[in-house]
Amino acid sequence: MTVREIDSTPPVARPPRAMAWVLLLASASAVLLIGLIATGLIFANLDAWPGPSGWTLWPQLLAASGLTVVSLSLRSLRWIFLLRRSETRIPIRDAYIGYLAGLSLLFAPLLLGEVAVRAAINRVRGGVPVTTTVVVNIWERALDAAALGLIAVAAGAWLGRVTAWNVALLAATLLTLAAPMRRLCLRLALAGIHPVTRRFDGDRARPLDRLANSATWLPALAASLVAWVLPGVGFWLLAGVWGHPFGLVDAEHAYASSSTLSVLAIAPGGVLIAGTQMLASLSAHGVPDALSVLTVVGVRLATVGVSMVLGGAFVLIHLRSASALGSSHFDEIADTYDVQIPEAMRIALLARKTSLMRDAINAQGAGRKGLDVGCGQGAYVTRMRALGFDVTGIDASDGQVAIARQRVGQTDVVTTGSVLDIPAPAETFDFLYIINVLHHLPTFGDQRRAFGELLRVLKPGGLVFVHEINTRNILFRFYMGYVFPSLNCIDEGVERWLLPHRLAQYTEAAVVDIRYFTFLPDFVPRPLGRLLAPLERMIEASPLRVYSAHYMAILRKDSSRP
Repeated sequence: MTVREIDSTPPVARPPRAMAWVLLLASASAVLLIGLIATGLIFANLDAWPGPSGWTLWPQLLAASGLTVVSLSLRSLRWIFLLRRSETRIPIRDAYIGYLAGLSLLFAPLLLGEVAVRAAINRVRGGVPVTTTVVVNIWERALDAAALGLIAVAAGAWLGRVTAWNVALLAATLLTLAAPMRRLCLRLALAGIHPVTRRFDGDRARPLDRLANSATWLPALAASLVAWVLPGVGFWLLAGVWGHPFGLVDAEHAYASSSTLSVLAIAPGGVLIAGTQMLASLSAHGVPDALSVLTVVGVRLATVGVSMVLGGAFVLIHLRSASALGSSHFDEIADTYDVQIPEAMRIALLARKTSLMRDAINAQGAGRKGLDVGCGQGAYVTRMRALGFDVTGIDASDGQVAIARQRVGQTDVVTTGSVLDIPAPAETFDFLYIINVLHHLPTFGDQRRAFGELLRVLKPGGLVFVHEINTRNILFRFYMGYVFPSLNCIDEGVERWLLPHRLAQYTEAAVVDIRYFTFLPDFVPRPLGRLLAPLERMIEASPLRVYSAHYMAILRKDSSRP
């Protein structure tokens, strides 16, 4: 029987809609609505178009709105990163909803609207203390001010327009690079908000010290710089519609300078500050007043307008969707789990992992009775049984168990069970394997308990095969922590990854060997994957193998201990 025959279960349903698609659809709706509003405002207030190239405004407005969406997406990821650094791990879809919904009240004074919305939604969907949400929101605004200040200073220096204000901005930004200054600001923020937030949190506030660490501030500042350069590009595109000389650096300088003032003044939506500053900059470059007004209206619609409409859409999404907190995630996606991973990748990994285990079992002289812990839809149980092993499976999801039984063809081979409570007597199995399960356990303590339970049901001298995602590569860790759960519904962004070279912190069992494999991304087409397979094998045999996407650790239970 071939691997393809084993894995030939037809897809039965479409996967749940991932957060990236929800954001894309909501953004498209927001941009469309803003386009209609812009059209109405302009034609309702103009008797004739004030320039010869008027119809090019709409493509530029669309591009500027798209840049705003990209900027907001980056800021959303920054928000999620800051939440995690403040000891808050909630499903990534809930974190997105909480952040973007806060944009609906940008015009509320003193940030009270966005903070209140985010605090309320985070509390409902993730049990996040109000203190955490408020402090992270303040931290975000500080990062915005620092990033905009750096952009304004850099652009001003390029243009030869260094002013006292630029020097003050640079000095303030440089101060944020000092960890003692950040810690002082964090203490002041906590002291200022605690009298209010303690009424909601009581003693539930979480440690927030890591927000002041350089490992938090510097990556968040880098993301902020990229995010805030994009609206300046949109301003430049809109200003260029009329044919007047207004360079990209001029646009970045004007937008960043005006927005920095807005952030520092806590002006709702930048009203009375950002628009005035941009108008003055356009006029200084000889742009007529009527065209300057149109440009600034376009910029405000493409930035604040898109943000607020998008925020309103996510308020509705919040009201119409359930929180992921406490839901049975794998039961929800049971019918669509497999179709979220490209078939070529599933088949290749199935063959590779089972072949590695077969070879190791034969080489180590282990017995033939095994257990698949967290067997999912049963593909690996079926494959291992086809290879001649007496393998049964357990899974905590009743929905996955039902599908696995259909695939295996025997109801008594797969049963319901958890890695924390395996339904089997001690010393039952010669070997067992657990594939991409341990990182879903919510705490480090649970992961240690899981290893203890695995060893309990294993015979002395038996083997445990731990298959996990290898996040030793920082770029791949970012992909698995932020990008993959945004694009798919398998992971929720709350996973606790087990690094292959640090398994000793989970168990005292001896690590016999670690096999590293897979460097090609899961979206690589199958023909291209076959073409690149020799290169992948070459990397797997090199010192770079420790940065692979997957690994299999082989652990042996001490034969002298029960």
